[in-house]
Amino acid sequence: MTLCLAAVASCALPPGGEAGAAGRLTVIARDLNNPRKLFLAPSGALYVAEAGAGGRDRCLGSGANRACIGLTGSITEIAHGAQRRVVVGLASVATLDEQRAAGPADVVVRNGRYEVLLQDIAMNGRGDNGLGRDGKTLGAVVTTAPGLAKPQVVASLAAYEAAHNPDHGAGPGRAYGNPPVDSDPYAFTPYRGGLAVVDAAGNDLLWVSPKGAVSVLAVFPTQTVRLTAADRRRFGIPPGVASLTVQSVPSSVVVGPDGALYVGELTGVPFRRGLARVWRIAPGGKPAVYASGLTNVSDVAFLGKSLLVLEIAAAGLGAPPSPGVLIRIDRGGRRTVLASRGLSDPTGLAVDSGAIYITNHGTSPGAGPGPHGQVVRLSTG
Repeated sequence: MTLCLAAVASCALPPGGEAGAAGRLTVIARDLNNPRKLFLAPSGALYVAEAGAGGRDRCLGSGANRACIGLTGSITEIAHGAQRRVVVGLASVATLDEQRAAGPADVVVRNGRYEVLLQDIAMNGRGDNGLGRDGKTLGAVVTTAPGLAKPQVVASLAAYEAAHNPDHGAGPGRAYGNPPVDSDPYAFTPYRGGLAVVDAAGNDLLWVSPKGAVSVLAVFPTQTVRLTAADRRRFGIPPGVASLTVQSVPSSVVVGPDGALYVGELTGVPFRRGLARVWRIAPGGKPAVYASGLTNVSDVAFLGKSLLVLEIAAAGLGAPPSPGVLIRIDRGGRRTVLASRGLSDPTGLAVDSGAIYITNHGTSPGAGPGPHGQVVRLSTG
């Protein structure tokens, strides 16, 4: 199932910041185009993947769902109190209001190069999204560096999903209009010299080797929920459907202090509150639930030995708009809300010794009416 980041509460931060549940949120970057994941370099520079604002080059769909591609995706560097786009011209697809774009979703900076993960949309089962030449970089890991004219594709996750379909088309499939094969890579992290990647629509965790070979590390199971009348109305589900197979929709991945991979899941329709989990995958092992009872997880990170979980909407994406939530889960299982008020559509986390960084208004463009994408800092000192 393609990752759905429906708009939730628009709680724009004033210039001076906003008091969180246990700290203060301060805006450190603003006017970003659909900002997603963050990468904190050893130098202290912070990098944010901007999914962009789409374009007008080639379009799919019609009406409010009409989405067009353009080269508006980018990577922004935040350093020494200033922000600047260090990579531009990456593929981006968005509706005409530039909301909820698909494009650069995550970034790693190492060895003088920018490694970028780009989401995919409208996959047709052959690894082709129908968006022409620029669309070929969607659903892939690309690399670029100063002096390179165009990004180079390292590995196409969309093509791998089309060829292998590791989750075997999990979920409601044709009964709810989803293709049996789908791909939407959404987050990655350095791992074993390569990259561990979660594919939100493929419901799996993949590994991209240093040479670009793709293999499966884990596949995440579905859950079954009974539907309410409100669920059917909101998502257009036929009245005769009593229950739904809910896909995992992994949205985030981090290497823990124990060397294991931790994966947070958004979950799929009907985005039920409390249904999301964080999985732990030890090297060579199978997924095991590390934390449950969570809601629409958009990112995970570690603060020391404590797990940080970012929820995109406290009440769940299937409910009326609600703010996001940042939760700390200590090793003994104790949970503490670190921030909520002022978080709207938060999509990414990064941590250093004295602060937590969060991408806020992560499904909003950097211009026009309404909230604009930004990065905020929460002090932990």
